[in-house]
Amino acid sequence: MIGKIKSVMASVIILSLAFTLAACGSQSQTQPAGGTADSPSTPPEDDYPNKPINLVIPFSPGVAGDTFSRTFAKIAEKYVGQPFVPVNKEGGSGAVGVSYMMSQPADGYTITYHSSTFAYTMASGQVPFKTKDIVPIASINADYQVLAVLKESPFSTFDDFVRYAKANPGKLKVSGSQTKGTNHVFLYKILKEAGIEANYIPYDGGSKTLLALLGGNVDALVSSSSVVNQHVDSGEVRILAVTGSERAPNRPDVPTFKELGLTNIVDENLWRAFFGKPGIPQHRLEKLSKAFEQVIQDPEWRKFMETDQQIDFYKNTADFTEYFNNYVTDAEEVFKNLE
Repeated sequence: MIGKIKSVMASVIILSLAFTLAACGSQSQTQPAGGTADSPSTPPEDDYPNKPINLVIPFSPGVAGDTFSRTFAKIAEKYVGQPFVPVNKEGGSGAVGVSYMMSQPADGYTITYHSSTFAYTMASGQVPFKTKDIVPIASINADYQVLAVLKESPFSTFDDFVRYAKANPGKLKVSGSQTKGTNHVFLYKILKEAGIEANYIPYDGGSKTLLALLGGNVDALVSSSSVVNQHVDSGEVRILAVTGSERAPNRPDVPTFKELGLTNIVDENLWRAFFGKPGIPQHRLEKLSKAFEQVIQDPEWRKFMETDQQIDFYKNTADFTEYFNNYVTDAEEVFKNLE
């Protein structure tokens, strides 16, 4: 009798073990490795960036955008943890540089600098890109624009400039950076609201625009203030008016266009920003954006901003994406009228 009981108990134990092993085998097939049913495993943390980042600058060395990019990149290394390698790819109103970035992997290791000029050239069809083809990372700062002449120019004031233009339709030559870019649109608005005519002479970058003025090849220029600040301070160049809603702190004697009666020219600023290729993981974009936000508080960057009299214009990835898309849409309406 005892032998039969032992035999039955042994059978029960064997069956129990069999069911337990079967259940464990089933669980190992359905449960992710390294986790439990209540806490599934997660992929390892991304160590981006773990190597240098290429920063494409779509303009020639020495221009305002190049100086801005290199200064910012040098400071950003402290917060990103990797060096930025400047890569100048000028030409095609910035399209050459953007095209180069697009040819690289969408991994966040190649990004590009650009400005509001890119939005205008995109809206006007001057470059083969749409908003869907580019990913805004963050905007950084802005710069008011100016209408300026040489110190020996007969135009001491904006009124002098307007009177001459009305007496000599189409004779004035005004230089600016890029065709259908920020400077071009700015001049178009001046001419339209003042009711005058002038010839716009485009150059590839602010430094060449300035050289055209200094060399006497044009009568005036339209540019961001950083292009002419040094030469204004030295007395070689005179600003006739600025685009701010209020007078610039470093140019208290220079009137705004709004003061002069051109009420549609208010805060016509040139903003600067960074962009990436579609497909860059969102968390990498956000990591760059947060690091850039730290840069704009850095004492070295604050000193650069103060020296160049520029305006804070930081927007993170989400906010800048919305702003950029709306900016391009508005620019498309401007070019409908320009044509």
